[in-house]
Amino acid sequence: MSANLTLELPNFEGPLDLLLHLIKVQKIDIYDIPIAQITSQYLAYLHQMQSLNLKIAGEYFVMSSLLLRIKSQSLLPQNDFIENDEEQEDPRDELVQQLITYSIFKKISVYFKKRNEKVPITAAKEESVPLSKKIQPLPRGQITSTELANTFILVLQRMKIRQPDIVSVEVKETSVKEMSTFLQNELAKRKKVSFFACCQRMKTLSDVIGLFLALLELCKKQELRVTQNRTFGDLNLERIDSDDN
Repeated sequence: MSANLTLELPNFEGPLDLLLHLIKVQKIDIYDIPIAQITSQYLAYLHQMQSLNLKIAGEYFVMSSLLLRIKSQSLLPQNDFIENDEEQEDPRDELVQQLITYSIFKKISVYFKKRNEKVPITAAKEESVPLSKKIQPLPRGQITSTELANTFILVLQRMKIRQPDIVSVEVKETSVKEMSTFLQNELAKRKKVSFFACCQRMKTLSDVIGLFLALLELCKKQELRVTQNRTFGDLNLERIDSDDN
């Protein structure tokens, strides 16, 4: 192809985009680029932009220097000191790798652009839950909610061992109020009780769940304090008297 190739001036996104355009319109194998031909056409494009007084980004000139370097390397004679069975490095490999990588990302960009056009526009909505309805944290300083959850999971696992799975299970919901009364009675007898010990007195898994919910409810009302000596360890339930505040 002659050096007088007529070039249109679309908006290229960079020098690699221009090179891909030249390769595509001439149906050139990207793995076997005629570097002298592409270099002359690329420089002709830059000259055409300059003649139109268009502002050219510096990256275009960086690419032109790379093309000229590859072209000069390809014109050098082969190294006679290298054995015939050893392949000499092709100076075009660096450029080919850049073009392939850019081509892949360009196709991905086109895909996401089309996908974005098909997906309806969505807008985030501010939270509308009143502050009074939001979950309030437990009293500060004794134990975290994560530690409470981990201990409760351990209790459930122990209950499952005591009550292995059977074909039919009748679940009876135990009210939180009932278990709150149970805990209040235990704490009235002594100021500190063990959660694991209380669980041992429960007959069903439903009772254990009700007991745990009652524990959280009394914590919320600041009627008891929960502490733990070690991770996954027992929960120490301590009654909070009016003179403790």
